[in-house]
Amino acid sequence: MKALRKIIILVAVFTLLMPVFGQAQSFYELNKGSITVKTLSNGIPVIIKKNPANKVYNLKIVLKGGVALLKPEQAGLEALTLALMTRGSEKYNYEFLKRTMYEKSSSISYSAVGYDYSTFDLNTLDKYWKELFPVFADVFMNPSMLPDMFKQVQNDLKVAAQKSTTDQYEFTVTELHKAMFAGHPYAIEAKGTVQTITALTLDDVKSFYNATIGAERLFIVAVGNFDEAALLKDLEATFGKIQKKNITIPEVPKWTPKADLMLVPFKNARGVAHVRGDYPIAPVTDKDFLVQQFANSILNELLFSIVRTDNGGCYSVWANAHGFKNSYGSLVVFKTNKPSSAKLWVDQAIKLLASGKTLNIKGKGDKYAPLTETIGAYKAKYINTFFGNQVTNAEQGSQLASSFIYFNDPYEYLRLADKINAITPEDVIRVVNKTLVNGTITWIVVSDQASLNSVNKDNFSKFTAQ
Repeated sequence: MKALRKIIILVAVFTLLMPVFGQAQSFYELNKGSITVKTLSNGIPVIIKKNPANKVYNLKIVLKGGVALLKPEQAGLEALTLALMTRGSEKYNYEFLKRTMYEKSSSISYSAVGYDYSTFDLNTLDKYWKELFPVFADVFMNPSMLPDMFKQVQNDLKVAAQKSTTDQYEFTVTELHKAMFAGHPYAIEAKGTVQTITALTLDDVKSFYNATIGAERLFIVAVGNFDEAALLKDLEATFGKIQKKNITIPEVPKWTPKADLMLVPFKNARGVAHVRGDYPIAPVTDKDFLVQQFANSILNELLFSIVRTDNGGCYSVWANAHGFKNSYGSLVVFKTNKPSSAKLWVDQAIKLLASGKTLNIKGKGDKYAPLTETIGAYKAKYINTFFGNQVTNAEQGSQLASSFIYFNDPYEYLRLADKINAITPEDVIRVVNKTLVNGTITWIVVSDQASLNSVNKDNFSKFTAQ
């Protein structure tokens, strides 16, 4: 399987890079024919990606809105609702579901951990589709929501939430976002907290389901070797019957970043610190968002080389650009006993990229090389990684869902290769200087009190590698 995966990735990358070598058609033009968009009679869009390469069918019901639909005290309510829906319907009890999914190597699952949307999924083999689709549809449309199942699901989510408070890095992210997004919907934990999950009731879940599962909030993604006409007939007979409920999905407001340093104690840290800095970046629909993602992928190489390899400063280090309705970037030093020095080394790596230098990936000559010489290789690596993460139908379905949520266009991700190939060294340098050298970063250091007492706050008050 690993060998096959590598072959698939290499073929994908070769196809993606053909425009660089003179291919007349773009990757978008070559692949858009595999995706069609239809609409059910109740207005629910259906995105179908034909994929004859395997026998897996993935069907994804996407619920728009995310945490913007919740009040702070309702954190985790959608996760609790979707989890309870997987525990059986009016026709099919939980024991039947467990046995059937096991016997047929299939699953009915959900994802409700992001800010802007959730999903409810069926993953199965083509030969079981006719048998399992009616089960999946009934579970979504007529969940039993039994009291004993509610207690089990509630306890499972409480245990998961409790674990996140004992994991030092998860605690770091939670505390940072609680402060960074104070008063903003993104301050709400989609997966819930121990306190909010404990306080929610079965009546809360039933009310939320009845109020928010409406046609105007849903769209459907299907990836596999589907018979399109037969699939649409199945969907129309089930999900096409869902009524609209006058649901208004709130606009996600802008958040106001502030330069800050939070020193938060974690009693079991034993001298180990986690350092993270989050900062605003361009909206996901803006060209500069992709430039930021690409720039951060290059920065990752510099960070690892300088912070870990050269200075032994941490277990790991990375930079990300997170694409949400309010996008933000993050700089992370994971497990360090030198948080103050780590910030200086992070700034050194940023300065190199901001001045147009990267690691010399050719391995000969100087350690660093001009971005103008290395950008082609970094583009190939980025494209390889992006499409290498979409080998399964479920992964492709997630990308289609994201494209439709943020661009209202499921074809958008097909343009990525062309967009990456259009990025110039000047774009990278401009964006890095704007967001990381001159941007507003909110920093947090989480460790035991003795380690926090030794943190040099001045290192975090400004960009130090001038």
